[in-house]
Amino acid sequence: MTCYAGVVSAAVAPLLHGPHRSARVVAVTRYAVHLATGERELPALAVVTRDAIRLPNAFVLPFSSVERPLDTLRGQPAGLGAGGIAIGAVRFEPGASWTPPRVQDVPSRPDPARVRQAAALLDIRAHPLPPPLVARLAGLRHALHTDDASEVRRAARALVGLGPGLTPSGDDILCGALLASRAWGGPLGALSDAVADAARRTPLLSAALLRHAVRGECVAQAREFLRALGGDGPLDAALDDLLAVGHHSGGDLARGVLAVGQDRAPGTTRGSSGRPCR
Repeated sequence: MTCYAGVVSAAVAPLLHGPHRSARVVAVTRYAVHLATGERELPALAVVTRDAIRLPNAFVLPFSSVERPLDTLRGQPAGLGAGGIAIGAVRFEPGASWTPPRVQDVPSRPDPARVRQAAALLDIRAHPLPPPLVARLAGLRHALHTDDASEVRRAARALVGLGPGLTPSGDDILCGALLASRAWGGPLGALSDAVADAARRTPLLSAALLRHAVRGECVAQAREFLRALGGDGPLDAALDDLLAVGHHSGGDLARGVLAVGQDRAPGTTRGSSGRPCR
């Protein structure tokens, strides 16, 4: 058996403890192998090359997708535990761990001028949303402005699993909203309730990333975008870096962040109905 050392996210390192047990390969690209773990709180683990997007549930390998593409592992049996990961005839063992970025250390609330600037730039640079998603995102924004937990929960549930791919746009929007709420004091409870059963309604990888977002764990590009909205670092560069995440995921994460940011910036007030006062 060939063995490679890597670095494992501290968020998913407990999955490697205990006896060896079966896992299931659910998606493979040249950059990553995504495993279903069977664990409710940590439902997926990603084995990724060093040039892949570093997801908060990633075991990162020391080689690139050019040097050793991972799509050669498609269709192989997999397992976890006994100190490592096995996929086919290859074993991966952690030589160290890394700590995924968390938005709890974002120091400042969003600056209203930067939120407006980011929204304008996003309209120009991001892939457009299809009409059904535009309507559901508008519903989430309205619910956030009303500050009504039941409305937020209903609008968020309407986004779960909406859109194609391993991480549908609706889920990416919700990840952004969860991260912003964790960082800035938004309706985290209502949003968390809305995604509690995501594993039954959306692809496994997306459900896993929603669980990480509930805890404030994310890709580095998302945290840096939140920091830039608060005035810490250049906004233009932070947005471009986030937009480079996936085909549409970065833009959708930004949309979710801004949906909360437009309501949580200092100086935003609500009337008795919860709508912003003019």
